[in-house]
Amino acid sequence: MSRAILPFTEANSKRVASLFRQALRTAFDSSLKFDAYRAETIKIRAQFEANKHISDPTELESVIAATRAKLAEYAHPDPYFPPCRPGGTKYQRNIPVAREPLVPGDW
Repeated sequence: MSRAILPFTEANSKRVASLFRQALRTAFDSSLKFDAYRAETIKIRAQFEANKHISDPTELESVIAATRAKLAEYAHPDPYFPPCRPGGTKYQRNIPVAREPLVPGDW
């Protein structure tokens, strides 16, 4: 006996919210100016709002799969990483100070 996934559960809300955040990050990676990014975020929000009413679990799964495929298609080849996060330009830039003497020998 298989149970259908109900559309308005907390798990589905989290999945859709995660997809929304991924879409916003993808838009941020591919835009160079804030006004272009803002226009893109408005379009993304409108697309998510248009599918807000879906109550059929199979239709919901197909829309989520299509959204994931679209995100994979539009993924930026060189995404933005905050500088201090792993993968960022400043991550572990300053190497720790050596504890042993820098010049060997007894001065």
